[in-house]
Amino acid sequence: MTSNEHEFPPAALFSTIALCPWREVSPRVDGRLSDWSDHELMPPLEELSGGEQYADLYLAWNDRGFYLALRMPKDEPVVTNRANPNAGDALELFLDTRGSQTSHRATQFCYHLWVLPKAPPGGGEDPVIFQQPIKRALQRSPEADFSSIRLASSLDDGGYVLEMAFESDSLHGVETTAGGRLALAAIVHDIQRGRQYWGTSPDVPYERDPSTWEIVRMAGPE
Repeated sequence: MTSNEHEFPPAALFSTIALCPWREVSPRVDGRLSDWSDHELMPPLEELSGGEQYADLYLAWNDRGFYLALRMPKDEPVVTNRANPNAGDALELFLDTRGSQTSHRATQFCYHLWVLPKAPPGGGEDPVIFQQPIKRALQRSPEADFSSIRLASSLDDGGYVLEMAFESDSLHGVETTAGGRLALAAIVHDIQRGRQYWGTSPDVPYERDPSTWEIVRMAGPE
């Protein structure tokens, strides 16, 4: 038996809990990171699997909802594809709003969302968000309330920034309280560099199994 036969993906060997910082003042959703701090920058979990960490992910919360920002450096123009989003530049999100991780199949609290930093050709420069069903789900989640999700992006020669605010009623089951939990997997799709994984691994069936997503616990005010 060779040494390779004893190797397991890190995501199968242990799990971690990421702390989502509390902030009293909600960030301005304007596609800029001037009101985000390094305290809200998530740890580079991709490095645990030996992958390249090229995009920065920020998380925060308060009693009005939770907030996510992404900074993606790029030397090439942003290219998006609504019909086949993983063939372009995109942020793919898997969310379990209860973070229970008691089942290997998705429940009514689990969401699969795509966020494009800008609309496909002919659609303008505004970001786009849409929902897809999760494979082999036990129960389908309700449609996200997109009127309660605010998006903004900025694109320049150095890449792009995405910001989003999920109000408390935007997704079924969200509880924005200290000690509350989410499960989250965030996959950055880059047309030149490939994929960056945060909160999961390409070696596990993250597309259908919420128990493979990272637990995010909402930290209380300091």
